[in-house]
Amino acid sequence: MSYRRSLFVLMLMLAVLFAACASAAGGDLPAQMREIETTTAETTTETTTEETTTEKLLTPVDVNVMMIGDMLLHTNVQKSGIMSDGSYNYDHLFEHIQEEIEWADLAVVNQEVIIGGKAIGIKSYPCFNCVEEVGDAIVKAGFNVVLHATNHTWDMGEKGLTNCLNYWKENHPEEIVLGVHATQEDADKITVWEKDGFKIAMLNYTYGLNGFKVTQGKEYLVDLLDKDKVTDDIRRAKEQADFVIVFPHWGTEYTFKADEMQTEWAQLFAAEGVDLVIGAHPHVVEPVEWVESSQGNRTLVYYSLGNYVSAQDKAYTMLGGMAKVTIHRDEHGEVSISSYDAVPLVTHRGDGSAKSFGTYILTEYPESKAKKNKVIAKDSRFSIEYVTNLWNKTMGEEFAIQTDGE
Repeated sequence: MSYRRSLFVLMLMLAVLFAACASAAGGDLPAQMREIETTTAETTTETTTEETTTEKLLTPVDVNVMMIGDMLLHTNVQKSGIMSDGSYNYDHLFEHIQEEIEWADLAVVNQEVIIGGKAIGIKSYPCFNCVEEVGDAIVKAGFNVVLHATNHTWDMGEKGLTNCLNYWKENHPEEIVLGVHATQEDADKITVWEKDGFKIAMLNYTYGLNGFKVTQGKEYLVDLLDKDKVTDDIRRAKEQADFVIVFPHWGTEYTFKADEMQTEWAQLFAAEGVDLVIGAHPHVVEPVEWVESSQGNRTLVYYSLGNYVSAQDKAYTMLGGMAKVTIHRDEHGEVSISSYDAVPLVTHRGDGSAKSFGTYILTEYPESKAKKNKVIAKDSRFSIEYVTNLWNKTMGEEFAIQTDGE
């Protein structure tokens, strides 16, 4: 009896102990396992990778652009290139601005007169033609952009233009020739020049051809200022380049300010996002200004650089200008005009003998030479003082030449 009671008590105590342990555990899992599971549930989150965008910096680039005005080659200017042995050489026309040409990445000349060559012969106003050696001198001097869309492009008709295009293609294929084209395919292309990945598009147009009409069906030969064409060209240029320059042949001759046509076109250029405009044709200098569109785009406009060289007979036509512009692309790809200038030039008109013509920076033009300028026989007003005052009056304080007493 005593043994059975003892066994019963032992079994009862074990049952009570087991029940107490299960109650303390609070569930079917050991406390340590629940704690790990709970901690894991609380701290496990979706793993995300934060992408860090690193800007690829570009190499900063500066592009120097220089342009001179009208190469208006009257008979005596062309005769000044005939040497004593009968050969032609026009290097003297550029010898006094060589440093400025060398400064430029893009050196631009407005070749007013068609280069129809010796097959046609030297011809002067009103319908011009010049020999191939003019082009040779342009290239030798260092110009790499030639503007051919002018009101004199069609002076010698299709033959003159064809001769000109063939001359450039066969003798200087590396030269950038704007405003005229041999084929429709060529005309449809936008000219884009590049330096270190920085792309500049260039366009050249003329307002007209002195009443002449381009051969029907070959309208592509000359780029005219047609609103639809120009707008389409600019929009395509902006798609292909970082900076767009337009060189228009426009304006009213012998007028020292922009006319209505120029201001309307300047507004269109600004509205379409053109960055720089450098004009030619009036044969006199005109002001430089920033033109802002209603959308906020700002375009730097040189309305006219006047003549680079000519044998015109008015004192004011001896004064010309040189545009100098530096374009900058920074390491972030932002593009701006970092500096710009207008430099006064003066033509020394000779008598037509060999090397008798030349063009100087006005501040470097010797007084002794000025007194011998042949334009004086036609217009006695000519002097260094006269052209200096004309420059200051036309171009304003920003580009003024300092004179004695100032």
